[in-house]
Amino acid sequence: MKKYHAPLAAAVTALALAAAPAQADTIWNFSYSGSGVAASGSFETLGDGSTPSLVEWISGTYSDGTTVNGALSLVPTTQPGVNDSADGFYTYDNLYGGPTRISADGLLFLAGTQEIDLYLDDVLGITNVTTYDNGVTFNFTAVNFTAVPAVVPVVPEPGAFAMLLAGLGVLGAVRRQRKSA
Repeated sequence: MKKYHAPLAAAVTALALAAAPAQADTIWNFSYSGSGVAASGSFETLGDGSTPSLVEWISGTYSDGTTVNGALSLVPTTQPGVNDSADGFYTYDNLYGGPTRISADGLLFLAGTQEIDLYLDDVLGITNVTTYDNGVTFNFTAVNFTAVPAVVPVVPEPGAFAMLLAGLGVLGAVRRQRKSA
């Protein structure tokens, strides 16, 4: 039986390392409202929000008096770090998380043709929304922003199943050894 200890320990260690959990995406439900503006919906980040993570998509609705129930779509980043919007009016990084949750560069998304920049004003310490509709109108509004992780059912990693099967195999091997001894 002792000749099996080293290979068995190596196999269990390898399976434990393979079963290390991957960093899961987090879906966030959000809403904000301010003077004449409101939005709600969901977005997804890689990670749990403890550090700034790239927002992968956004969906929901937005209204401000001119755009009513506009469907939201994320303006993708073209490079890591700070990006410029196509019209050059905004800088954005589409990061969410960390102590401030929203950065000074913020999230850039569209409601129809209207650009919406959700960002943190470092000087005032408040979250703002700036909208710009194809160069026609520009509005700046302080908003109350909340985002909470959505409840998503936990799906075990494939490595966890491998560990379960390996453990059952070890139990079976030990039982078989005891019967034959």
